[in-house]
Amino acid sequence: MIFTRGRTRAHTSSSAGREEQLSRGACLRFSKTGSILLAVLLLSLPVDMTPCLAVEPTPTFAEGIALFRRHRFAEAAALFAEVEKRAPGQTDALLYRGKALVNLNRIQEAAAALEQYVALHPNSDDGFSLLAYIRFRQGRPAESLILYTRAAALKAPVADDLKIVALDYALLNDYTSAAKYLELALEMDPGNLEARYHLGRVRYQQNRFDEAIAAFEAVLRKDSGNVKAQDNLGLCLEGQGKLDQAVAAYRRAIDLDRQSRRRIEQPYLDLGSLLTKTGHADQAIPLLLQASQIAPQSPKAHYELGKAYLELNQIASAKEHLERAAQLEPKNSSVHYQLAQVYRRLGKVDLEKRELQLVEELTPQRR
Repeated sequence: MIFTRGRTRAHTSSSAGREEQLSRGACLRFSKTGSILLAVLLLSLPVDMTPCLAVEPTPTFAEGIALFRRHRFAEAAALFAEVEKRAPGQTDALLYRGKALVNLNRIQEAAAALEQYVALHPNSDDGFSLLAYIRFRQGRPAESLILYTRAAALKAPVADDLKIVALDYALLNDYTSAAKYLELALEMDPGNLEARYHLGRVRYQQNRFDEAIAAFEAVLRKDSGNVKAQDNLGLCLEGQGKLDQAVAAYRRAIDLDRQSRRRIEQPYLDLGSLLTKTGHADQAIPLLLQASQIAPQSPKAHYELGKAYLELNQIASAKEHLERAAQLEPKNSSVHYQLAQVYRRLGKVDLEKRELQLVEELTPQRR
């Protein structure tokens, strides 16, 4: 703090002036002498020459939340891990680390974080709901349902929770329960387009094509550029035997996909497959090649290409794509059946027998 002195009156007598001059001279001499002594003292003090190390700032939960809200998920996940390490179980760092990792599609790491979190916070509905979602993403629907039940006991589920519950049931081939929970989700949130889309998918699986078409058309009224809904509309029309309308729907889906940043192979596959089935394999191949370029690891793309080439008696190309499909999906009996046809035409009897044996082993026995 800085202090300032107030003003003083001037002395009138000459003696006072002389005293003031003497005083000032003495002060000056003392000041000079004191400065020398002070300098000597300072030079004689020991100096610590150890280099100073910068102190790392302690990461805080609030900083992690700020990164998370700015969608800087990788940085947020790393910071939340450090926060948890410094103060185990005292914050929701593991919960938000899990959320960040899910956004990064690092599902296994997210699962580890959430497993640890719910063990420390057994009354967290948010923790159990997120772990249930992760189990769904891991293809473990039965476990996901158990965790959603645990979360629902702590807090009433929201529409998106019920949507994932429905998808768990769909993975378990229980389409009746899947439809029930999707309809409940839509009662809670009529504008949930994902739930309505998935209801259409469930109705398609149940061969209830009119209801499926109604669902997909409702999605398209709200989101006219939805490629998946448009493509599934084509599937429903094909299921009803309305092939010309199905072809038109598929072509519309392909047009939409070409305008999209995130391409999907499905409309090319579906139209290509239909063209092959209706005797137009030559028209199907360019579409199926496009599908395989969009999704090189798609077994269905290689399978449909193999079938189309086989239809055109282009055996070498059929063999290449069907063998690739078998590598990608070795338990698909249809792939092995088509490969058997290829080997038969090539005169490779032993390979044909091997493929037919695999077909028999992979085909469920009827009782």
